[in-house]
Amino acid sequence: MNIRNFEIFRKYVSENKGNKLRRCLVRCDLNLPSDIEDLSRVYLIKDTILELLDLGIKVSLISHYKRPSREKISNSEFSLKNIVLAISKVLEKKVEFVESSIFDIDPKTINSDIVLLENLRFYEGETKNNDELAKRLAQFGDVYINEAFSVSHRKHASIDAITRYLPSFAGLSFQKEIERLSQVISNIEKPFTAIIGGSKVSSKIGVLKRISQTADYLIITGAMANTFLVAKGTDMKNSIFEIEQLDTAKEITKTSKAEIVLPIDFLASQDIKNSGTNFDYEKIPNGFSCFDIGERSTENIIKIIDRSKTVLWNGAIGAFEFSNFNKATGIITKEIAKRTKNNNLISVIGGGETIASIGEYKKDMTFVSTAGGAFLEFVAGYELPGIAALQN
Repeated sequence: MNIRNFEIFRKYVSENKGNKLRRCLVRCDLNLPSDIEDLSRVYLIKDTILELLDLGIKVSLISHYKRPSREKISNSEFSLKNIVLAISKVLEKKVEFVESSIFDIDPKTINSDIVLLENLRFYEGETKNNDELAKRLAQFGDVYINEAFSVSHRKHASIDAITRYLPSFAGLSFQKEIERLSQVISNIEKPFTAIIGGSKVSSKIGVLKRISQTADYLIITGAMANTFLVAKGTDMKNSIFEIEQLDTAKEITKTSKAEIVLPIDFLASQDIKNSGTNFDYEKIPNGFSCFDIGERSTENIIKIIDRSKTVLWNGAIGAFEFSNFNKATGIITKEIAKRTKNNNLISVIGGGETIASIGEYKKDMTFVSTAGGAFLEFVAGYELPGIAALQN
Protein backbone atom coordinates (compact mmCIF):
# COMPACT_ATOMS: atom_id res chain seq x y z
CA MET A 1 0.00 0.00 0.00
CA ASN A 2 1.42 3.35 -1.09
CA ILE A 3 1.62 5.61 1.98
CA ARG A 4 4.18 8.07 3.28
CA ASN A 5 5.96 5.49 5.39
CA PHE A 6 8.88 5.70 7.79
CA GLU A 7 11.46 5.20 5.04
CA ILE A 8 10.09 8.31 3.34
CA PHE A 9 10.23 10.08 6.70
CA ARG A 10 13.93 9.24 7.10
CA LYS A 11 14.55 10.65 3.63
CA TYR A 12 12.58 13.77 4.53
CA VAL A 13 14.73 14.28 7.65
CA SER A 14 17.91 13.84 5.63
CA GLU A 15 16.78 16.34 3.01
CA ASN A 16 15.79 18.92 5.64
CA LYS A 17 18.90 18.96 7.79
CA GLY A 18 19.28 22.65 7.07
CA ASN A 19 15.72 23.34 8.21
CA LYS A 20 15.94 22.26 11.83
CA LEU A 21 13.30 19.65 12.73
CA ARG A 22 13.14 20.23 16.45
CA ARG A 23 10.07 18.26 17.48
CA CYS A 24 7.78 15.53 16.15
CA LEU A 25 4.10 15.24 17.07
CA VAL A 26 3.37 11.51 17.47
CA ARG A 27 -0.23 10.28 17.60
CA CYS A 28 -0.32 7.13 19.74
CA ASP A 29 -3.00 4.90 21.19
CA LEU A 30 -2.27 5.01 24.91
CA ASN A 31 -5.78 4.00 25.89
CA LEU A 32 -4.45 1.46 28.36
CA PRO A 33 -6.60 -0.68 30.66
CA SER A 34 -7.28 0.82 34.07
CA ASP A 35 -4.98 -1.68 35.81
CA ILE A 36 -2.14 -0.67 33.43
CA GLU A 37 -0.99 -4.30 33.28
CA ASP A 38 -1.06 -4.65 29.49
CA LEU A 39 1.53 -2.22 28.09
CA SER A 40 1.68 -3.71 24.59
CA ARG A 41 0.47 -0.45 23.02
CA VAL A 42 3.39 1.42 24.58
CA TYR A 43 5.91 -1.17 23.39
CA LEU A 44 4.51 -0.71 19.86
CA ILE A 45 5.67 2.90 19.71
CA LYS A 46 9.03 2.41 21.44
CA ASP A 47 11.17 1.88 18.31
CA THR A 48 9.74 4.95 16.60
CA ILE A 49 10.24 7.16 19.68
CA LEU A 50 13.83 6.01 20.22
CA GLU A 51 14.76 6.51 16.57
CA LEU A 52 13.32 10.02 16.63
CA LEU A 53 15.50 10.83 19.63
CA ASP A 54 18.53 9.31 17.87
CA LEU A 55 17.82 11.63 14.94
CA GLY A 56 17.95 14.57 17.35
CA ILE A 57 14.21 15.16 17.18
CA LYS A 58 12.25 15.72 20.38
CA VAL A 59 8.81 14.15 20.80
CA SER A 60 5.32 15.36 21.72
CA LEU A 61 3.04 12.39 22.40
CA ILE A 62 -0.71 12.78 21.90
CA SER A 63 -3.41 10.21 22.60
CA HIS A 64 -6.99 9.72 23.67
CA TYR A 65 -7.76 7.95 26.95
CA LYS A 66 -11.10 6.35 27.75
CA ARG A 67 -14.34 8.20 26.96
CA PRO A 68 -14.75 11.29 29.16
CA SER A 69 -18.18 12.88 29.00
CA ARG A 70 -18.53 16.65 28.93
CA GLU A 71 -19.85 16.51 32.51
CA LYS A 72 -16.77 14.64 33.73
CA ILE A 73 -14.19 16.50 31.71
CA SER A 74 -12.17 17.54 34.76
CA ASN A 75 -12.31 14.12 36.38
CA SER A 76 -8.77 12.89 37.07
CA GLU A 77 -9.92 9.38 36.13
CA PHE A 78 -9.65 10.42 32.49
CA SER A 79 -6.25 12.12 32.66
CA LEU A 80 -3.24 10.68 30.86
CA LYS A 81 -1.31 11.65 33.95
CA ASN A 82 -2.41 8.26 35.31
CA ILE A 83 -0.18 6.39 32.90
CA VAL A 84 2.83 8.68 32.41
CA LEU A 85 5.04 6.65 34.78
CA ALA A 86 4.17 3.42 32.97
CA ILE A 87 5.11 5.01 29.64
CA SER A 88 8.42 6.23 31.06
CA LYS A 89 9.20 2.76 32.33
CA VAL A 90 8.64 1.11 28.94
CA LEU A 91 10.53 3.77 26.99
CA GLU A 92 13.27 3.86 29.63
CA LYS A 93 13.18 7.63 29.23
CA LYS A 94 11.74 10.41 31.34
CA VAL A 95 8.39 11.55 30.00
CA GLU A 96 7.15 14.96 31.14
CA PHE A 97 3.39 15.28 31.46
CA VAL A 98 1.86 18.60 30.38
CA GLU A 99 -1.30 18.99 32.42
CA SER A 100 -2.46 22.33 31.04
CA SER A 101 -4.78 22.68 28.09
CA ILE A 102 -2.89 23.05 24.81
CA PHE A 103 -4.69 26.37 24.35
CA ASP A 104 -3.27 27.69 27.63
CA ILE A 105 0.43 27.02 27.09
CA ASP A 106 3.04 28.35 24.69
CA PRO A 107 4.42 25.44 22.63
CA LYS A 108 7.79 27.23 22.47
CA THR A 109 8.23 26.82 26.23
CA ILE A 110 8.27 23.02 25.99
CA ASN A 111 11.87 21.80 25.97
CA SER A 112 11.85 18.24 27.36
CA ASP A 113 12.92 15.41 25.05
CA ILE A 114 9.59 13.62 25.48
CA VAL A 115 6.35 15.28 26.58
CA LEU A 116 2.88 13.80 26.89
CA LEU A 117 -0.01 16.18 26.25
CA GLU A 118 -3.37 15.79 27.98
CA ASN A 119 -6.17 13.50 26.79
CA LEU A 120 -7.30 14.52 23.29
CA ARG A 121 -10.90 13.73 24.15
CA PHE A 122 -10.93 16.59 26.63
CA TYR A 123 -11.26 18.73 23.48
CA GLU A 124 -14.66 18.67 21.81
CA GLY A 125 -13.08 19.29 18.43
CA GLU A 126 -11.16 16.00 18.45
CA THR A 127 -14.05 13.73 17.49
CA LYS A 128 -15.45 16.43 15.16
CA ASN A 129 -12.24 16.55 13.10
CA ASN A 130 -12.01 20.23 13.95
CA ASP A 131 -9.51 22.30 11.98
CA GLU A 132 -8.86 24.80 14.78
CA LEU A 133 -7.86 22.00 17.14
CA ALA A 134 -5.66 20.46 14.44
CA LYS A 135 -3.95 23.81 13.83
CA ARG A 136 -3.23 24.18 17.53
CA LEU A 137 -1.88 20.63 17.83
CA ALA A 138 0.36 21.30 14.84
CA GLN A 139 2.16 24.00 16.84
CA PHE A 140 3.57 21.28 19.10
CA GLY A 141 5.63 19.72 16.32
CA ASP A 142 7.43 20.41 13.06
CA VAL A 143 6.39 17.07 11.62
CA TYR A 144 3.65 14.50 12.38
CA ILE A 145 3.79 10.72 12.70
CA ASN A 146 0.77 8.46 13.07
CA GLU A 147 1.48 5.51 15.35
CA ALA A 148 -2.18 4.87 16.17
CA PHE A 149 -3.42 2.40 13.57
CA SER A 150 -5.99 1.19 16.10
CA VAL A 151 -7.95 4.46 15.88
CA SER A 152 -7.25 5.27 12.24
CA HIS A 153 -10.75 4.21 11.24
CA ARG A 154 -11.95 7.41 12.92
CA LYS A 155 -11.96 10.75 11.13
CA HIS A 156 -10.69 12.71 14.13
CA ALA A 157 -8.63 15.90 14.31
CA SER A 158 -5.48 14.11 15.50
CA ILE A 159 -5.80 11.48 12.75
CA ASP A 160 -7.10 13.31 9.69
CA ALA A 161 -7.22 17.13 9.97
CA ILE A 162 -3.74 17.35 11.50
CA THR A 163 -2.18 16.05 8.27
CA ARG A 164 -3.24 19.26 6.51
CA TYR A 165 -0.96 21.33 8.73
CA LEU A 166 2.23 19.27 9.12
CA PRO A 167 4.34 17.01 6.90
CA SER A 168 2.85 13.63 7.85
CA PHE A 169 4.13 10.05 7.87
CA ALA A 170 3.39 6.58 9.20
CA GLY A 171 5.36 5.29 12.17
CA LEU A 172 7.15 1.95 12.28
CA SER A 173 4.38 -0.01 14.01
CA PHE A 174 1.67 1.62 11.85
CA GLN A 175 3.60 0.63 8.74
CA LYS A 176 4.17 -2.93 9.99
CA GLU A 177 0.48 -3.35 10.83
CA ILE A 178 -0.59 -2.42 7.31
CA GLU A 179 2.08 -4.57 5.67
CA ARG A 180 1.28 -7.68 7.72
CA LEU A 181 -2.49 -7.36 7.37
CA SER A 182 -2.14 -6.68 3.64
CA GLN A 183 -0.08 -9.83 3.22
CA VAL A 184 -2.71 -11.90 5.00
CA ILE A 185 -5.81 -10.57 3.27
CA SER A 186 -4.31 -10.31 -0.23
CA ASN A 187 -4.17 -14.08 -0.45
CA ILE A 188 -6.57 -15.61 2.07
CA GLU A 189 -6.24 -19.37 2.11
CA LYS A 190 -9.59 -21.12 2.15
CA PRO A 191 -11.59 -22.40 3.88
CA PHE A 192 -11.70 -19.03 5.62
CA THR A 193 -13.41 -18.79 9.01
CA ALA A 194 -14.25 -15.54 10.81
CA ILE A 195 -15.06 -15.61 14.52
CA ILE A 196 -16.79 -12.35 15.43
CA GLY A 197 -17.78 -11.80 19.03
CA GLY A 198 -18.44 -9.00 21.47
CA SER A 199 -21.60 -7.49 22.81
CA LYS A 200 -23.05 -5.32 20.03
CA VAL A 201 -24.15 -6.02 16.49
CA SER A 202 -24.56 -2.25 16.06
CA SER A 203 -20.81 -1.65 16.35
CA LYS A 204 -19.97 -4.18 13.61
CA ILE A 205 -22.87 -4.04 11.13
CA GLY A 206 -20.80 -3.07 8.09
CA VAL A 207 -18.04 -5.54 8.89
CA LEU A 208 -20.48 -8.39 9.46
CA LYS A 209 -22.15 -7.67 6.13
CA ARG A 210 -18.85 -7.62 4.25
CA ILE A 211 -17.27 -10.64 5.90
CA SER A 212 -20.48 -12.61 5.40
CA GLN A 213 -19.82 -12.25 1.67
CA THR A 214 -16.17 -13.41 1.74
CA ALA A 215 -15.81 -15.98 4.52
CA ASP A 216 -16.72 -19.65 4.25
CA TYR A 217 -17.85 -19.74 7.89
CA LEU A 218 -19.02 -16.79 9.97
CA ILE A 219 -19.09 -17.83 13.63
CA ILE A 220 -21.01 -15.31 15.73
CA THR A 221 -20.42 -15.44 19.47
CA GLY A 222 -20.61 -13.23 22.53
CA ALA A 223 -23.74 -11.29 23.34
CA MET A 224 -24.23 -10.40 19.67
CA ALA A 225 -25.11 -14.06 19.07
CA ASN A 226 -28.11 -13.50 21.35
CA THR A 227 -29.42 -10.86 18.93
CA PHE A 228 -29.17 -13.28 16.01
CA LEU A 229 -30.92 -16.03 17.98
CA VAL A 230 -33.72 -13.71 19.09
CA ALA A 231 -34.11 -12.68 15.44
CA LYS A 232 -34.74 -16.36 14.69
CA GLY A 233 -37.43 -16.52 17.37
CA THR A 234 -35.44 -17.85 20.34
CA ASP A 235 -36.34 -16.69 23.85
CA MET A 236 -32.97 -15.75 25.38
CA LYS A 237 -34.56 -15.10 28.78
CA ASN A 238 -32.46 -12.54 30.75
CA SER A 239 -29.56 -12.47 28.28
CA ILE A 240 -28.77 -9.08 26.77
CA PHE A 241 -29.52 -8.45 23.09
CA GLU A 242 -30.17 -5.45 20.83
CA ILE A 243 -33.84 -5.25 19.99
CA GLU A 244 -33.19 -2.46 17.48
CA GLN A 245 -30.81 -4.72 15.51
CA LEU A 246 -33.14 -7.69 14.98
CA ASP A 247 -33.93 -6.68 11.39
CA THR A 248 -30.21 -6.24 10.70
CA ALA A 249 -29.52 -9.74 12.02
CA LYS A 250 -32.28 -11.15 9.82
CA GLU A 251 -30.89 -9.34 6.77
CA ILE A 252 -27.33 -10.59 7.35
CA THR A 253 -28.58 -14.14 7.87
CA LYS A 254 -30.66 -14.00 4.68
CA THR A 255 -28.00 -12.51 2.39
CA SER A 256 -24.87 -14.21 3.78
CA LYS A 257 -22.76 -16.28 1.41
CA ALA A 258 -20.91 -17.68 4.40
CA GLU A 259 -22.39 -20.39 6.56
CA ILE A 260 -23.46 -18.53 9.69
CA VAL A 261 -22.72 -20.54 12.82
CA LEU A 262 -24.56 -19.64 16.04
CA PRO A 263 -24.31 -21.23 19.50
CA ILE A 264 -26.54 -24.24 20.11
CA ASP A 265 -25.99 -24.32 23.86
CA PHE A 266 -24.80 -21.98 26.60
CA LEU A 267 -23.35 -21.77 30.06
CA ALA A 268 -26.01 -19.78 31.89
CA SER A 269 -26.53 -18.56 35.42
CA GLN A 270 -28.76 -16.25 37.43
CA ASP A 271 -25.66 -14.29 38.48
CA ILE A 272 -22.36 -13.86 36.67
CA LYS A 273 -20.54 -14.51 39.96
CA ASN A 274 -22.02 -18.01 40.18
CA SER A 275 -20.94 -21.10 38.27
CA GLY A 276 -22.81 -21.68 35.04
CA THR A 277 -24.92 -24.66 34.00
CA ASN A 278 -24.94 -25.99 30.44
CA PHE A 279 -28.31 -25.56 28.70
CA ASP A 280 -29.56 -26.10 25.17
CA TYR A 281 -30.28 -22.71 23.57
CA GLU A 282 -34.02 -23.46 23.56
CA LYS A 283 -34.11 -24.64 27.17
CA ILE A 284 -32.62 -21.72 29.11
CA PRO A 285 -34.59 -21.36 32.38
CA ASN A 286 -36.46 -18.21 33.32
CA GLY A 287 -34.30 -15.71 35.18
CA PHE A 288 -31.05 -17.05 33.66
CA SER A 289 -28.54 -15.17 31.51
CA CYS A 290 -26.04 -16.69 29.07
CA PHE A 291 -22.42 -15.82 29.86
CA ASP A 292 -20.51 -18.30 27.66
CA ILE A 293 -21.15 -20.77 24.88
CA GLY A 294 -21.68 -24.38 25.87
CA GLU A 295 -19.83 -27.64 25.29
CA ARG A 296 -21.55 -28.64 22.02
CA SER A 297 -21.10 -25.15 20.56
CA THR A 298 -17.39 -25.25 21.45
CA GLU A 299 -16.98 -28.69 19.86
CA ASN A 300 -18.71 -27.43 16.72
CA ILE A 301 -16.32 -24.45 16.47
CA ILE A 302 -13.29 -26.72 16.97
CA LYS A 303 -14.45 -28.93 14.06
CA ILE A 304 -14.75 -25.86 11.81
CA ILE A 305 -11.30 -24.58 12.85
CA ASP A 306 -9.79 -28.00 12.10
CA ARG A 307 -11.01 -27.85 8.49
CA SER A 308 -10.05 -24.18 8.01
CA LYS A 309 -6.87 -22.75 6.50
CA THR A 310 -7.38 -19.19 7.77
CA VAL A 311 -9.07 -18.00 10.96
CA LEU A 312 -9.79 -14.35 11.75
CA TRP A 313 -10.94 -13.68 15.31
CA ASN A 314 -12.23 -10.44 16.80
CA GLY A 315 -14.38 -10.05 19.88
CA ALA A 316 -15.02 -11.99 23.06
CA ILE A 317 -16.66 -15.41 22.95
CA GLY A 318 -17.97 -15.16 26.50
CA ALA A 319 -17.41 -13.34 29.78
CA PHE A 320 -13.82 -14.59 29.76
CA GLU A 321 -12.72 -12.17 32.47
CA PHE A 322 -14.68 -14.35 34.93
CA SER A 323 -12.90 -17.67 35.47
CA ASN A 324 -16.22 -19.54 35.57
CA PHE A 325 -17.04 -18.38 32.04
CA ASN A 326 -13.74 -18.61 30.12
CA LYS A 327 -13.76 -22.34 29.37
CA ALA A 328 -14.81 -22.07 25.72
CA THR A 329 -12.33 -19.24 25.11
CA GLY A 330 -9.50 -21.36 26.53
CA ILE A 331 -10.34 -24.44 24.46
CA ILE A 332 -10.70 -22.49 21.20
CA THR A 333 -7.54 -20.47 21.84
CA LYS A 334 -5.46 -23.61 22.44
CA GLU A 335 -6.75 -25.25 19.27
CA ILE A 336 -6.00 -22.23 17.10
CA ALA A 337 -2.53 -21.88 18.66
CA LYS A 338 -1.74 -25.59 18.19
CA ARG A 339 -2.75 -25.65 14.52
CA THR A 340 -0.88 -22.39 13.86
CA LYS A 341 2.33 -23.75 15.45
CA ASN A 342 2.01 -26.87 13.29
CA ASN A 343 1.75 -24.66 10.18
CA ASN A 344 -1.76 -25.92 9.47
CA LEU A 345 -3.48 -22.59 10.00
CA ILE A 346 -3.06 -18.85 9.42
CA SER A 347 -4.45 -17.13 12.52
CA VAL A 348 -5.19 -13.39 12.56
CA ILE A 349 -6.27 -11.99 15.92
CA GLY A 350 -7.44 -8.41 16.45
CA GLY A 351 -8.69 -6.20 19.25
CA GLY A 352 -7.60 -5.51 22.81
CA GLU A 353 -10.38 -7.60 24.35
CA THR A 354 -9.56 -10.57 22.12
CA ILE A 355 -5.85 -10.31 22.89
CA ALA A 356 -6.60 -10.20 26.61
CA SER A 357 -8.74 -13.32 26.29
CA ILE A 358 -6.01 -15.40 24.61
CA GLY A 359 -3.33 -14.39 27.13
CA GLU A 360 0.08 -15.99 26.66
CA TYR A 361 -1.02 -17.76 23.46
CA LYS A 362 -0.72 -14.56 21.44
CA LYS A 363 2.92 -15.46 20.77
CA ASP A 364 1.74 -18.57 18.90
CA MET A 365 -0.59 -16.77 16.47
CA THR A 366 0.36 -15.77 12.92
CA PHE A 367 -0.48 -12.11 13.47
CA VAL A 368 -1.88 -10.22 16.44
CA SER A 369 -3.21 -6.68 16.09
CA THR A 370 -3.95 -4.45 19.06
CA ALA A 371 -6.51 -2.68 16.87
CA GLY A 372 -10.16 -3.61 17.09
CA GLY A 373 -12.45 -1.55 14.88
CA ALA A 374 -9.64 -0.44 12.56
CA PHE A 375 -8.45 -4.03 12.23
CA LEU A 376 -11.91 -5.27 11.23
CA GLU A 377 -12.62 -2.43 8.82
CA PHE A 378 -9.23 -2.83 7.12
CA VAL A 379 -9.76 -6.58 6.70
CA ALA A 380 -13.29 -5.97 5.42
CA GLY A 381 -11.92 -3.65 2.74
CA TYR A 382 -13.02 -0.25 4.01
CA GLU A 383 -10.85 2.82 3.44
CA LEU A 384 -9.49 4.05 6.77
CA PRO A 385 -9.28 7.87 7.15
CA GLY A 386 -5.89 7.59 8.88
CA ILE A 387 -4.46 5.68 5.94
CA ALA A 388 -6.10 7.89 3.33
CA ALA A 389 -4.63 10.97 5.03
CA LEU A 390 -1.11 9.56 4.55
CA GLN A 391 -1.73 8.78 0.88
CA ASN A 392 -3.13 12.10 -0.30
